[in-house]
Amino acid sequence: MADLPAHRTLIRGAAVASVDPAIGDLERADILIQGQRIAAVEPVSPETGLSALSAAAETAEVIEAGEMIAVPGLIDTHRHTWQAQLRGILADGTIPDYLRGMRLQMAIRYRAEDMYAGNYAGALDAINCGVTSIVDYCHNILDPECAHGAVTGLLDAGIRGLYGHGMTPVTSNTWSEGAAGREDVADPAAFAPRARLAREIREQYFRDESQPLRFGIAPQELPIAPVADVAAEFALARELGARMTMHANQLAVRQLFRDVQVLSEHGLLGPDLLLVHCSFNTPEEWELLRGTGTTVSVCAETEMQMGMGFPAIREATQYTPGPSLGIDCVSGDSGDLLSHARLVLQATRWRDDSAGYERLIAPQEMRWTTRDALRWITMNGAVAAGMADEVGSLTPGKRADVVLLDMGGISQAGWNRRDPTGAVISQTNSGNVDTVLIDGRVVKRNGRLVHVDVDAALARTRASHDYLYEQMDRHGGFIPQPPIDIPLYRERA
Repeated sequence: MADLPAHRTLIRGAAVASVDPAIGDLERADILIQGQRIAAVEPVSPETGLSALSAAAETAEVIEAGEMIAVPGLIDTHRHTWQAQLRGILADGTIPDYLRGMRLQMAIRYRAEDMYAGNYAGALDAINCGVTSIVDYCHNILDPECAHGAVTGLLDAGIRGLYGHGMTPVTSNTWSEGAAGREDVADPAAFAPRARLAREIREQYFRDESQPLRFGIAPQELPIAPVADVAAEFALARELGARMTMHANQLAVRQLFRDVQVLSEHGLLGPDLLLVHCSFNTPEEWELLRGTGTTVSVCAETEMQMGMGFPAIREATQYTPGPSLGIDCVSGDSGDLLSHARLVLQATRWRDDSAGYERLIAPQEMRWTTRDALRWITMNGAVAAGMADEVGSLTPGKRADVVLLDMGGISQAGWNRRDPTGAVISQTNSGNVDTVLIDGRVVKRNGRLVHVDVDAALARTRASHDYLYEQMDRHGGFIPQPPIDIPLYRERA
């Protein structure tokens, strides 16, 4: 039987922020999608109102986008998606609050169905906000059933990205300084079941490497794990061909550890590693990253709220392939990556200008631009997630992950069509996300998700939320009193 012709979609008349230097920004253009890939991007003639793709309208599904901006699907490189049903519970929390409330109290109450509900609702939230790819940092694997629930939640949501299988032994993790950086306390027997589960998850769900979701590993954090354990987890990941992501140097406890230095000393840095935060790297550690291909995800809202330092955009730009951005904890922050990018851009501008303010000298040039910011949440994210050949720009031949931002409302009236990138970063938020395509399939249309039963997803999320809150109340509240001692933080409490 002959193959059926691939479905064709024509996005007509959009302003385009392509993030492809060969295409650039276009005031008005048509985008042709053939099956799962972008076939062409062509400018519309201002004289005729037509492009080289206009004839395709006769044989394609047409999406009229005359008052929209087309951008590549956004990419979030660090999200604890499993926390979605506890959204906002940590709105005023510090890291000690997070550890006591989320990690030591709420996380251990999760059942497999809660992991599913969190990852399913969390991934749908991402898609709804125009985020078509995430690096899911799933560090709450209490038992095998929780891992299976987490993965199937992401798969059922239809999102692209990396499932970061957490290697942390959750129920025995007390965030004590006892094991930090030590070479002599590894327990090979404890590693075996966690490694076995990682292999099982990869074999069961990720044999098809062409599917949008890929397998990754989130090794334990160096402040809480012996170096030998972490090195064994790196070795497992590289044996399985899995990319890795891990928190690094987000704590202002310099007397205990230097994560990047330790990783370098043990030969663990590399282009298959995505570090998160690095806000307290020493200058020497930034230099150690140079040339290794290691990438860094900056999570500004979490970092600035929880006492994790200033977002290290400048250093990550200088010493790595380029920074990407992550929402991080939806238990504290919203999933709006567009607004997040604007915050990071303005904070980075302020930081560069602040030395002059102390001398009452006004800045004379704009070093950081909206073009930088859009790249952080698109192409740089694709590099960090190991998907740069597939997504991150509106380049013909790449996967058709496309987002259309509606600029027709009163809040966008008068927008600068000559600078679509500037309009995206300076003027939009997740509320402007009208249409989302993943692999050429429309998953959001006219502002509503269309590929899932949203009411059923909400009901599942509410049930999990109510169960977890009931458990929280039964066990002394979000942070039971007196607060659990966290030795790692005693020096700065």
